[in-house]
Amino acid sequence: MKLLFTLMIPAVVLLLLGSCQEKLETFTIPEGHVAMFGYGSLMSKNLIETGLLDKAYHGPFLPAHLKGYKRSWTFAWPTDLPLYNVDSTFTKDYILTEGDTIYPKYLHYLNIREDPNTVINGVLYIVPAADLPNYDAWELGYERFEVTHLIQGYTIEGGPVFAYKALPDFELVPNNDYTQNVIERSYVKILEDAFGYWGKDFEAEYHKTTEPFDPAILHETHKILLTDPAMEKVEELKSGFKY
Repeated sequence: MKLLFTLMIPAVVLLLLGSCQEKLETFTIPEGHVAMFGYGSLMSKNLIETGLLDKAYHGPFLPAHLKGYKRSWTFAWPTDLPLYNVDSTFTKDYILTEGDTIYPKYLHYLNIREDPNTVINGVLYIVPAADLPNYDAWELGYERFEVTHLIQGYTIEGGPVFAYKALPDFELVPNNDYTQNVIERSYVKILEDAFGYWGKDFEAEYHKTTEPFDPAILHETHKILLTDPAMEKVEELKSGFKY
């Protein structure tokens, strides 16, 4: 009887441990699709629908977490390169300050960099594989890479999950000199739109896991249309994506 009781204890412990484990929701990626983890502008459903797709998105759009990366403002787009717009035009950005027109050297956007001690929040949704070229064009200067095994909170089935991170030539920590580095107010407004959709707790977690920037480099930007942009570097960047 004592032996039977002793054998029963480990079995009960294992049963309790199993019942305490979190049951993960299954995130199923349909055939012909991939999933995307958005941590910046791609957290905004409005941006996805009006800026990228030009149509309503009706698929799953869920909060998620990515482990092993920290968010920062370290993507730097050189303003001497033509900047892609969703209408397939190219522009160059400038700011107006105290009556002067200034062409900053870089425009800074969100990026993720490896950090084994950090988990960031973001958004998980699906993308038709045929739409990947549109996303890649939007994310010029970034590389698309697979993060399926780094997504927390879901069991992923049916396909890969992708995210974007800066290519080495486009990674730079901004200083507080707005003639060198500028963050566009319009980009921050996209983030604010996402926070309005996801709520205060989501926003608080975003700020907790994002390196801050100096407010001196936050500016309204203006665009001039480039009628004959130098496309060599742009085409080189586009050729780096694989389908």
